[in-house]
Amino acid sequence: MAGDLRAARRYAGALFGLARQRNEISQIAAGIQVISQAVNGSPQLLTILEHPRITRDRKKELLRQVFSESVPADVEHFLFLLIDKERANIIPEVLVAFARLLDEYSREVDVEAVTALPMTEAQTEALRQRLEASSGYKVRLTTRVDESILGGLIVRIGDKLIDGSIATQLQAMREQLKQAKVS
Repeated sequence: MAGDLRAARRYAGALFGLARQRNEISQIAAGIQVISQAVNGSPQLLTILEHPRITRDRKKELLRQVFSESVPADVEHFLFLLIDKERANIIPEVLVAFARLLDEYSREVDVEAVTALPMTEAQTEALRQRLEASSGYKVRLTTRVDESILGGLIVRIGDKLIDGSIATQLQAMREQLKQAKVS
């Protein structure tokens, strides 16, 4: 699995590099979005593309039928390359890796904020502005309520977690008290 993830990142990086070189990032990204929607909306598509009894030519023909009008030729050829290399199984990971490269290039990031009570629009906007100012990225903020955190805020920025919840602070204090020597 780790090898598949590395391969997916390499393939995505190669496609992104081509898009940059040709100054077609938005067109290639739009094509990737179309493929992502198709893959997420129809798991059967991947099943067919991964099936060992279906020939490569038949798989390519299917891809042509599904995507030829809706994706740039470079994206279609990229899919053909994955079929030729028998790497259809990593298409979902390639799509995710490409989206991350695009976000990095565009300096955008998804952020989730978890609170014990719903945030007002003003609080949400203030948090978004603070996160953008501190990160230098355009923030796509989503919020979620989880009463179990008791209070405070948990922020997830990509793979990074900032836990300022009351529940975590109480847990840390509990651990400190367990470690303290009583004399």
